[in-house]
Amino acid sequence: MALIGVDWGSSNLRAYRFGPDGAVVDRRESHRGAARLKRPEFAGVLAETLEDWIEADTLVILAGMVGARAGWHEAAYLPCPANPEDLAGAALRVEDAPVRCYIVPGLSARSANGVANVMRGEETQILGSHIADGTIVLPGTHSKWAQVEGGRITGFTTVMTGEMYALLRNQSLLGQLAEGDATDEGAFALGAQRALDDPAGALPLLFSARAEVLLGSLSPQSVASYLSGLLIGGEVAALRERARDGVMLICSAELAALYRVVLALAGVADVRVLDGADAVAQGLWRIGGLLK
Repeated sequence: MALIGVDWGSSNLRAYRFGPDGAVVDRRESHRGAARLKRPEFAGVLAETLEDWIEADTLVILAGMVGARAGWHEAAYLPCPANPEDLAGAALRVEDAPVRCYIVPGLSARSANGVANVMRGEETQILGSHIADGTIVLPGTHSKWAQVEGGRITGFTTVMTGEMYALLRNQSLLGQLAEGDATDEGAFALGAQRALDDPAGALPLLFSARAEVLLGSLSPQSVASYLSGLLIGGEVAALRERARDGVMLICSAELAALYRVVLALAGVADVRVLDGADAVAQGLWRIGGLLK
């Protein structure tokens, strides 16, 4: 049976064709993300994207925002704890697809005091890490800090670090004095250290991104890096106890470099990195193997 995995997010679609051993033998990418499509368009986009990959016995596994309420078909959130077998068992069969096709459900969780959380797409990356026990951090627009125990995702926390950075940098008073987005390692480390050292976290420090410029102690070219350091530092400060035994980062090399700096400042020495695209591909393969 031929297996294809598709990471279908809001903005992009990434398809992976697997060999018999799980190796990715071909890949394709499209900008026709789930947020850009109307429901009747999904089947055609999938068929056009996969084209000659589709054979009589092909199985396609979809993950990401394609399964959101506004996507192709909503794949209901599966409550934590959940393992690969649970996710495969709850996968939604897509009856109007041009090929045998399933959507991986997202996950839901509640903290000890009842705070709700959801993820969609990241669960597949976590499975692709093959981590049986530990803390996995997925930096991004909405960073996820997930706990894995005995091969099960037992819970997670979301921190809106990336979205807050974009809003503050581009649509707030703090960004008005900023010039460019070039990396300033010193300004980034300064912001991160301040957030790590302040028991109140990053929120009371944010206005300093403007005040330091007005007082001449921070250049306009360094504002973006300083603000990034404050926000990532605040994220790590809030959750550093979960990282005391080390973490795995699943993200791009660029984001991993920033988080490595902050985690080192926080005293976290054991930091491993897995590329996000590799992780989601392996997660799709694992789930697909359970549905063959």
